[in-house]
Amino acid sequence: MRVLLVNDDGINAPGISALAKRFSREHEVYVVAPSSNRSGASSSITVGVPLSLEKKESSGLPSKAAYGLSGSPVDCSLCGINGEHIPDVDVVISGINDGPNIGTDVIFSGTCGAARYASMMGIPGIALSVDYNSYRNPADKSSDLYYDSLADFACKNLEKLIALCGEKKALDDRYVYECFVNVNSPCLREYKGVKLTSPCVRRYYDKILIEKESDGSMSSKCVGEVKCFSMGDENADYRATENGFVSVSSVYTEVAAMDLSGMKNSFIL
Repeated sequence: MRVLLVNDDGINAPGISALAKRFSREHEVYVVAPSSNRSGASSSITVGVPLSLEKKESSGLPSKAAYGLSGSPVDCSLCGINGEHIPDVDVVISGINDGPNIGTDVIFSGTCGAARYASMMGIPGIALSVDYNSYRNPADKSSDLYYDSLADFACKNLEKLIALCGEKKALDDRYVYECFVNVNSPCLREYKGVKLTSPCVRRYYDKILIEKESDGSMSSKCVGEVKCFSMGDENADYRATENGFVSVSSVYTEVAAMDLSGMKNSFIL
């Protein structure tokens, strides 16, 4: 297959390097990744600002071509799918992210945003992340996030993951995949198994810290506590990674909303 690799951690991140090395053994690989870290970029797209696309001749990424883009992860998907530098691809793989994208994380994640956008453009999108807070082998003292393990899993199961993107629907003169696939793995070289999961609800403890600078100006930054509280039933994604399993979820590409057809419309104009 012809595979496009994107991410939000940047073109020099170890996760995308692990993917390029593994997938290039069996597939035709192309890379378009942000020139710098764009974590938390969600589904943002750059409007009205020229972007710089630079071919990385010595990136160290095994691929047919690798490019650094001065834009968001979604910009990278768009550039790789509709750009002139890369032939038509069969699948977009986003990651491997340095950290989990579990449950509500999907809303903020640039990794997931890039995969979602691919499915919106009629190309199966798969997001890959390692949950560094999850189950670890107590006998293993290394800080390795085990990107190679997840890259190997994704490559071995590529067709199965693509199938979980669901139906390819015609929309006007384009196609849209029903879902994108969100995969999270624990920090293990060998997994206990794989579970099909549903996204949990995550409660964050972020806050805005306002600081006064030496020149009298004010600055702010978003800070958060280390603890994040997750809620969900036995099929929740966070439970799978906590117990040593790979979590695989299918997340709707298009916006899903509550059905209000049975409710009385009492709005006043």
